[in-house]
Order: sequence, then structure tokens, then C-alpha cells
Amino acid sequence: MNMFMKISLSLLLACVMMHVVAQDKIAGESNTPFGKYSIDVTTETVTYKGQELESYQLCYDNCKSEILIGVQKLEGCKSFVVCLDDLQIVYTCKNGAFGVSKKPKQKSTSMNVNETLNAKQFAFQKMITSKPKTEAELLGLIACYYPVLIKSELFTQES
Repeated sequence: MNMFMKISLSLLLACVMMHVVAQDKIAGESNTPFGKYSIDVTTETVTYKGQELESYQLCYDNCKSEILIGVQKLEGCKSFVVCLDDLQIVYTCKNGAFGVSKKPKQKSTSMNVNETLNAKQFAFQKMITSKPKTEAELLGLIACYYPVLIKSELFTQES
């Protein structure tokens, strides 16, 4: 079993153990350098393709940046726009599979996309699951997979 499969299986198992703390709060362990996470409903919105999206705030114990997740309701599916500074990554369902779907264009962010994203994880995360999940479960999966998609050492808190 290669290293990416081992990491992915551990992340998936960790996400299965996430729990909904309250109606509007989700918490769990990411098993990444970012550490534990919590996801809360926020009044802030994410703007994506000219649309204001209802959002969640994703916080990690060891991440120094604010992360917002906008939810876009589509026919039979939802897309999640994960925003870290001005970098937007989209997770969505396509043909019954849920995963990362769009690599941001360099001109749309001040971050260097190639230096920020892990290319192997981007390819691997195109299909995280093929089983339908609730919104809370999908948010938990994003919280576990997102830190390995980006190069987390750029965003973890300094010791």
C-alpha cells in the first residue's frame, strides 16, 4: 500500500469519528499538522461567481489563518467553496463522487498556486467518496482532507 493510500485511509477513518457537537457546530481531529478542528455557522458570506453564499468558519488548533467555507446549492448536490485568504478551492459532487473539482487560476489569487497546493493530493482528492453524505459529514471530510491539499507548513502556527 503506497504512502498516499495510507494517509488517505487514516484521514477517512478520522473523519468517520468526527461528531456534531450542536446543531450548528461540528468538531473532530484532522490527523494533520493543523490538529483538531471546529466548524461553526457564521454570518460572514463567501462570494463565488458573483453569488453570496451562506458560510461556515473552519478553525484548527494549529492554523494561523481564517478559513471560510461557502455552500452553493446546486441541482441534487452542493458545492463547497473553501477560502483561505484569497485562495478558493471548490469541492463538489460530480457523477456520484465527491471531491475537489477546480484548481484556482493563478490570476485569481495573490498566493502562488503551484507553491501552495500539493499537486499529488489535488489529483487524489478528485474523488474522496462515492457515497452520498450529509452536509455535516461533507464538511468533516473537507476539514480532514483540506490540510493535506495545501502545504500546511505555510499556514501552521509557529511554535
